[in-house]
Amino acid sequence: MLKVSEAIVAEEDEEGRLDRQIEEIDEQIECYRRIEHLRDRRDILNESLNEVMKSKAGKREQDAESDDDELLPVMIGQNWREKGAFL
Repeated sequence: MLKVSEAIVAEEDEEGRLDRQIEEIDEQIECYRRIEHLRDRRDILNESLNEVMKSKAGKREQDAESDDDELLPVMIGQNWREKGAFL
């Protein structure tokens, strides 16, 4: 009789241990899902940031070209020998 009850207790302990391990594994899976979701968001934000940076760089380049185009006629019209002509 003692052996039967010991076997039952051992089986219940094993079931409890397995249940706890399954719960821990489920928690780990959920954490990995959250990590993947955050990585996806990070990638999307990085792509958006890169697009914005490229857009701003292109705009700055266009603005610089525009400034050069506006400055050239002014410089040509001035006497280059004058003091401070190119300031």
